Amino acid sequence: MIIAKGLAVEAGGRALVAAVDLALYPGDKVGLVGRNGAGKTTLLRTLAGLRPPAAGSVASSGVIGYLSQEAALPELEHPAATALERILSVRRIGLLQRQMEEARRRMESGSAVERDRAIRRFARLEAEFEVAGGYRAEAEARRFAAAVGIGREEMSQPVATMSGGQRRRVELARVLFAETDALLLDEPTNHLDLDAKGWLVDFLAGYAGGLMVVSHDLPLLDAAITSVLGFEDSGLEAYRGNYSHYLEEGERRREQRRRQRRHQEEQLAQMEATIRRFKGKTEKMARKATTMETRADRLRSNLVEVGARRRGVKLRFPQPEPSGRVPLEGRGLAKAYGDNVVFVDVNVHLERGERLLLLGLNGTGKTTLLRLLAGVEAPDLGTVTHGHRVAVGYYAQEHEGIVPEATVLEHLQAVSAEPERVLRGILGHFLLADRIDQPAGTLSGGEKTKLALAQLVAGRHNVLLLDEPTNNLDPQAKEALLAALRSYRGTVALVSHDSAFVAALAPDRAVLMPEGEAAYFDDSLLDLVALA
Repeated sequence: MIIAKGLAVEAGGRALVAAVDLALYPGDKVGLVGRNGAGKTTLLRTLAGLRPPAAGSVASSGVIGYLSQEAALPELEHPAATALERILSVRRIGLLQRQMEEARRRMESGSAVERDRAIRRFARLEAEFEVAGGYRAEAEARRFAAAVGIGREEMSQPVATMSGGQRRRVELARVLFAETDALLLDEPTNHLDLDAKGWLVDFLAGYAGGLMVVSHDLPLLDAAITSVLGFEDSGLEAYRGNYSHYLEEGERRREQRRRQRRHQEEQLAQMEATIRRFKGKTEKMARKATTMETRADRLRSNLVEVGARRRGVKLRFPQPEPSGRVPLEGRGLAKAYGDNVVFVDVNVHLERGERLLLLGLNGTGKTTLLRLLAGVEAPDLGTVTHGHRVAVGYYAQEHEGIVPEATVLEHLQAVSAEPERVLRGILGHFLLADRIDQPAGTLSGGEKTKLALAQLVAGRHNVLLLDEPTNNLDPQAKEALLAALRSYRGTVALVSHDSAFVAALAPDRAVLMPEGEAAYFDDSLLDLVALA
């Protein structure tokens, strides 16, 4: 259970929520919705106890499970902790399992005294392991992992060597495996395939604890939640029902406020006309005018807030200088992390102006291949060649290019020599004009995505390498990105699990990972996009 009273939340010196009372009880299933940057992630982190409120208080009882939308490498109990150990560690079972294995190794080697000591230690650890439900819990952890798309081999892979998408699925499995009384989930469907999303919806619908979820995955919001907290201009507003009901009811409330505001303004106009007529007349009429002025002032102070019409993101990639006919090529590429071989002997050939989609199941090396092509990492084998007059822009799904301490404006100045007024204009198109002096680390996930896209716009690249660029974007911003890419005459290589976005972009070719097999793209491959 979570109860907040008089809650105020700020980010980067900007007020997001003020004087809010809210509660999350067992059985509540709440969708937290609002535009990018409204404060959803910051509010969720505050309720989870990960940051202090600017004012007010947050009290909770029971075990709270929190999933961040960031896929940063978590603090590990052991540097070489595997995915299985990471999931089990939420119940301390993972650490016990590793300690038991260390004791077993000592039992097999060393002196008689050391073996006796190791046997006693193993017995104590095994008893604690069994009390914690260890053997049964391991099977349960594997079921959760498989449900969210973590393969059997990935379970023994060190978390430190995993991609951002793999790490995030591990963290999702971990928080769902934990025995929680409330779940606070921030974009839980990012990096999930179609089957995993369906399983997650069913799991959340049947979850007995309190649930608060931030998601741009509308089917999840419709199927799994029973109420909505919406970030409006006037603060947080509560709605009973699912997301579809929220959209209808929200528009009805806005129309009601607009009618009420028009009525108030008509009343005010009539009062002001009467005051002008009465002023300067007889003393009696002047007193009436003074009384009416008081009433008019009171009405002005109580005008219903309608809220300004929200601006949309305006995204356009400048038409680039043409590159050579083959702007980017990889030959015989291979990459491994320790014992984990990601792919071997992959060839990629990009033609000028082409749209290329990298396809494959989770963990097959799509992100790794994109990083090799971008020059962020070096291949273990093979070569990457950039063609004539090529300027590569790389969008990393984990916002690796975002420096938390640097301001929003400094990020654009790092990639462009354009005057500050031009850069400010670009940020304005991404609705970041009022964040210019704000440290980028205080931005929401959606705002970081917009900042990374703004860097691509400012960089004037003729080759764009995009890794899950729609993650964390609200629907309007996603539409703006799609329109910009469709009109862009440069070359694009893309990784995306968003089948609707991919279908609308209509790539020319696809490369299927991990084999690296190339094929012309058609609608039959959209099923694989959804599974990726």
